[in-house]
Amino acid sequence: MHHPYFHIWQKILFGSPKLLLWILEQYDFDAKKAWENFNPNKAPNARPETIDLIRETQVAADPEQEYENMRKLGMDILPLTDPNYPENLKNTAIPPVSLYFQGDLKCSQKPTIAIVGTRKISFYGQKIIRQIISQLEPYDITITSGLAYGIDAQAHTLSTRADLPNIAVLANGLDKLYPKPHTRLAQEIIRKNGAIISEAPPFVPAEKFMFPIRNRIIAGLAQATVIVEAPRKSGALITANYAFQENRLVYAAPGDITDYRQEGCHELIKNQKAILLTDASQIIDDLKLTTTNLNLKTTGISAEQTQILRALDRAKPTRLSDISNSAKITQRHATNLLIELEIAGQVKNVGAMHFIRM
Repeated sequence: MHHPYFHIWQKILFGSPKLLLWILEQYDFDAKKAWENFNPNKAPNARPETIDLIRETQVAADPEQEYENMRKLGMDILPLTDPNYPENLKNTAIPPVSLYFQGDLKCSQKPTIAIVGTRKISFYGQKIIRQIISQLEPYDITITSGLAYGIDAQAHTLSTRADLPNIAVLANGLDKLYPKPHTRLAQEIIRKNGAIISEAPPFVPAEKFMFPIRNRIIAGLAQATVIVEAPRKSGALITANYAFQENRLVYAAPGDITDYRQEGCHELIKNQKAILLTDASQIIDDLKLTTTNLNLKTTGISAEQTQILRALDRAKPTRLSDISNSAKITQRHATNLLIELEIAGQVKNVGAMHFIRM
């Protein structure tokens, strides 16, 4: 797979993914062959200083040793040619040639939903994220975001608590977590079968130009991107635009029209770049999600009771008739099972024979 050579190419040209793609395409993505036989004529768009840097590194660097040094930092690299490379991301206009990662990237094979928004989260934003994650909790999905303050951190925190795997995408090298106060959250993401990833090699700081590069990865990983609280000029809107350009589903939660944090969401909806989102049921329907990730915390639940719990939502009440139809049992039998589940603290009757899952 020539991982050391993908690493050395990434180290030189991580900030120019389009150029790096172009160069490796000329050598059929054989990174070792490209390194050993590099011809500047095959990179006509490269600046002279870039060619000089490649030439200098070819003389000075040992790709095998560079790779070992990177591995000693507790990370590995996943090239575009690896069969485990996220399929959604591969099918974008400019996929990263390589991803650096810590943790387990198998979760990228599940339906993936990006949730992004402002760093200055409001109580309303917290409430929206709680509702979305609560509704998505039973489903076999992965959540991705940017580990930033605000909406990102809220989405990561609540979804890891719900035992949903996460992928956090950083704008800097994985040798140093940014922002540092989210170190424990990053560790929890990895512990819960998720991953921390970056296009940047080790020792690259979180500079301003890296964040749009990071945002295209968040959008590229996901089938659906959810925007919650985004000012008119924000990274979340950059993510939304990347997702829109890749023909992925984009949703935006509406809010107070006098709040600057809602301006970007309203603009997306107004320009028909995003679907107005009032709860997660539309995402669930659009992606045809399945509930194989349902986590029942109480032992002794019967198969029929499990079917009833799968039919229920934590936020949106479900009618008795819909529950019985979904579980394929009579309403009378469903009522008896619901009473047992209510006593066990698993469900709640919110009135008029409508139920929610606790």
